[in-house]
Amino acid sequence: MPYILSHQGWNKMKDKVEIKWMLDEAIIRRDEWKDWMKDCKDNKSQFAEAVRSYNALRGVVKTLQWALDFPGVDHPLN
Repeated sequence: MPYILSHQGWNKMKDKVEIKWMLDEAIIRRDEWKDWMKDCKDNKSQFAEAVRSYNALRGVVKTLQWALDFPGVDHPLN
């Protein structure tokens, strides 16, 4: 198995099965935050937290889709 250097030292790279699992989890969490965003519009601080979390998870989903070579997914930093 290939190894990569990270800030914590040498680690094994994630395989596609693990990345796919992470993608599925990120989609579930993103959708939960989207639902929460709709439910808490009256509370400004909760709504702001929900928006931040939802947008962060959108980026996670896009990055994982890009890593799995999904068609039509641009580089995540674009």
